[in-house]
Amino acid sequence: MLIKAQESEATNWVYMAKEKTTTLEFTKSETLSVDKFSFKAIWSKELNLPDIEYPYGGISELNIYKGKTHVQTITNIVDGIDLGYIDIKFYDYNMDGYLDFSIPINCGKLCYSAYYLFNPKAEKFEHSKDWDYLRIQKLDKGKKRILSMPEGTARSGKKMLYQVKGLQIQKIKTIVY
Repeated sequence: MLIKAQESEATNWVYMAKEKTTTLEFTKSETLSVDKFSFKAIWSKELNLPDIEYPYGGISELNIYKGKTHVQTITNIVDGIDLGYIDIKFYDYNMDGYLDFSIPINCGKLCYSAYYLFNPKAEKFEHSKDWDYLRIQKLDKGKKRILSMPEGTARSGKKMLYQVKGLQIQKIKTIVY
């Protein structure tokens, strides 16, 4: 569905770039903390992407603790951008009051992320593949909507409008501008 952008749509939006986020940068095996969580990373120079001849490196294990309680382990977070570090950015992406995080998964002219949303029922972070490659530009926190530039459409004159429902995201429409 293609919809022409309307001026009234812009009044409740905030720019993601202006929102306060916290970033942890992992370059080696170490433990870093944010909020009530500690992230113990085990760095490996041997991690790589499929069909790549040389290793990029990355976090072979990311053990997450809430206080002293082990919450979960996420494995094989490859530095697919080959920067020598992995940034984990924290923000309440699904606007439910719980801290979530994102990890860059692809960068060219634009960067895209994988999202791990905190599930309060399971008390752990869940990788939400429906959110992968989402490039959040604006948020409407009142209506829990996200405006994103879809992958590969930087100059296409299109943006995607999504509705957030808990851990799920649903495309509402394509906005032509």
